[in-house]
Amino acid sequence: MARIPLPTRETLPDDLKTRWDRAATPGPMLNILRLFLANPEIELNARKVWRATKLEPRAREIVILRCAYQKESRYEWHQHVRIARDAGLSDADINGVRNWTDSTLFSADERALLAYVDEMATHARPNDESFAAVSRGRDAAAVVGVTFLITLYFSLAALMAAMDLETEVPFVGWDLAGG
Repeated sequence: MARIPLPTRETLPDDLKTRWDRAATPGPMLNILRLFLANPEIELNARKVWRATKLEPRAREIVILRCAYQKESRYEWHQHVRIARDAGLSDADINGVRNWTDSTLFSADERALLAYVDEMATHARPNDESFAAVSRGRDAAAVVGVTFLITLYFSLAALMAAMDLETEVPFVGWDLAGG
């Protein structure tokens, strides 16, 4: 159970019910969106950040899943397993993110992205080799976008942990069957 009460549509003031309705249109209301409605001054626009990275959906989800795994964020992992599958990743690909250095499932660029996540998880300033690898073939805007994506998902992982945010349905697990 979350450490704070998550709003329901009924508990929101009328001006926020429209925001709820927009967020709930594609499916059930996610707890992360409910958490942000507890303080409506904070708005999360992850899709805008996704676009700013200039990454294809597969690469973006590999990065986000690695962030979730690095920070042991069950909620983030759970949500992005579904999104990764929708982006075409197999369960084997998703499982491979956990031990990517031993995997042959990832391209050279995907491996550079994974290494960059790992560097950022342990160092405020990634080493020059990792930075150069992730910068290869990307303009400055894309490098900033990728770096911000990683820091955003690290920050979200910390927020969800601090709030004890739970998944809406049972956790999918770190090790996917069939992968």
